Amino acid sequence: MPLVDSKAMLIYAMEHEFAVGAFNANNMEIAQAIVEAAEEEKAPVIVQISQGAIEYAGENCLFAIVKVLADKAKVPVVCHLDHGVDFHTVIRALRAGFTSLMFDGSSLPFEENVKITKNLVEIAHAAGVPLEAEIGKVPDAAKGPLSPEEIKKYLTTPEEALEFFERTGVDSLAVSVGSAHRMKVQSAELDIERIAQIREKVKAPLVLHGASGVKDDSVVKAIRAGIAKINFATELNKAFTLALRQKLSSELELVDVRKYGNVARENVKNIVRKKIQLLGSSKKAQDIINYFSANNYVGKEGSDKAQIIE
Repeated sequence: MPLVDSKAMLIYAMEHEFAVGAFNANNMEIAQAIVEAAEEEKAPVIVQISQGAIEYAGENCLFAIVKVLADKAKVPVVCHLDHGVDFHTVIRALRAGFTSLMFDGSSLPFEENVKITKNLVEIAHAAGVPLEAEIGKVPDAAKGPLSPEEIKKYLTTPEEALEFFERTGVDSLAVSVGSAHRMKVQSAELDIERIAQIREKVKAPLVLHGASGVKDDSVVKAIRAGIAKINFATELNKAFTLALRQKLSSELELVDVRKYGNVARENVKNIVRKKIQLLGSSKKAQDIINYFSANNYVGKEGSDKAQIIE
């Protein structure tokens, strides 16, 4: 089916207390694994392309891969920009045809984050595309584990979440509630009460970033507290790389990319299937499609209104 945007999908998930998995794809094989897993689980899915992935492969190339996969799929697929950290990257993704966008101004002063986010919301909405933004800041554990005290410095407060949401009009809101990016082990301690407090104030889908470092039981509790979209990246990269290493180290003469690429792809698919099951989105694809139909929603062939930003 055609690519869809994330707005109606996440509203449905929020109202029915499950979460949609948002999985980062850095290459063709990972994108294939994500969509294949969703097909096998009969689940809606969000394929995410980060700013780093765009710098690696280009937004047009990655979007084309996701679009081809979505067109052949029988489940709803979103192509989402993850962590666009500047105005121009978000606009590039919109022009390329992405059906969902994120601007991450969490490193900026609050007022500047509000100003840029509000501007991008207006542009994205004029093109019929939803926009996610972040308030508080999800920290980065790339240089090593973060102490609970370090993570607490970045947590989102319910009050700032409400003010940011009301002043920007974002369609979904990423919040900092204890997770961190690029964690290689599941050791993050989520503040479930904080999630519930934010959910009580903000009437829009909440997003959990850095879920690769969160234990399964905490993920389930986060969904019950109000999270509707959950992002996974590091765990997929790890699964792909480990499978690749094992295959090549066991067959030193192997040079055919297809012979080890498919092994890595299968390993990622297995991880994605488990995550979809954990989030409760298995067998929800038809429910989402019915919801689209009841609300006169139609799929997108990319952003056909992107010319408004020329």
